[in-house]
Amino acid sequence: MTIGLGEFLSILCALLWAFAVICYRKAGDHINVSAMNLFKIFLTLILMVPTLYFTDGFDLPELTAEDWGLLLLSGFLGIMLADLFYLRALQLIGAGLTGLTGSLYSPFVVVLSFFFLAERLNGWQIMGMALVLIGVIFISYRKKSLTIEHPPIKGFVFAALGVFFTALGIVIIKPVTAELPFFWIIFIRTIGGVLTMLLFNALLQRSLNPLAIMRSKGRYWLLAGALLGQYLSTMVWVAGYKYTSASVASILNETASIFILILGWLILKEPMNARKVVGAVISISGVLVVIQMSH
Repeated sequence: MTIGLGEFLSILCALLWAFAVICYRKAGDHINVSAMNLFKIFLTLILMVPTLYFTDGFDLPELTAEDWGLLLLSGFLGIMLADLFYLRALQLIGAGLTGLTGSLYSPFVVVLSFFFLAERLNGWQIMGMALVLIGVIFISYRKKSLTIEHPPIKGFVFAALGVFFTALGIVIIKPVTAELPFFWIIFIRTIGGVLTMLLFNALLQRSLNPLAIMRSKGRYWLLAGALLGQYLSTMVWVAGYKYTSASVASILNETASIFILILGWLILKEPMNARKVVGAVISISGVLVVIQMSH
């Protein structure tokens, strides 16, 4: 079985994000989630300057008004707005249930790619997607019921909106990724996210200082997570969409849940049980089907 560059990058993205999640969990013992998110986006923007210099160069590529609009809109949707909803969901329903809602990502991308990109999945790829989702849900399932007075419907809605805008942000720039320098795509998209985030906080009259958190005890975990999860993972994520279809890339991105499971067991000493192992095997089977049927 051969694996294409796009498929490889999509799985690598999931692995990098899984390592980042472990780092964020460690940093989260000392640092506010909102401050962590602000810092990692600013760090990406700063790191992209030397990255551009040594790769695509500082010569601005030929961009149409539509290109600018799509890239900046992608940053607004996929960075600022998606994170805003996602962080609010974390406050309302916690990380576990918010993460479970993340299994909506590949279905969202598949549906959006159908309407925006006219992409189609064959029967085997649909079966592979279903196996990946079943495995993720199997791993994420908790027997313990919610013990709060009212069902947190708003939290699930916010989590779903966060996942939806992440998917929409990447799907709308799929046509642009084939025409423009790769690192300029990342840079302009990040600018869109930062500018709209600053504007949003200015309207709410919030004072932001992303460097202040570097005095906290969790700063090294945060720095590692930001480098892996926001800088490297974002570049590999977009590259995966550049070299394979958006639908296939999104399905393979779901393997992050498997990597998080394994790394959580190895690094954080989280419990492993038969249900999680079975879920992992189901998801991996789905990934193999998607890869095999993509060539």
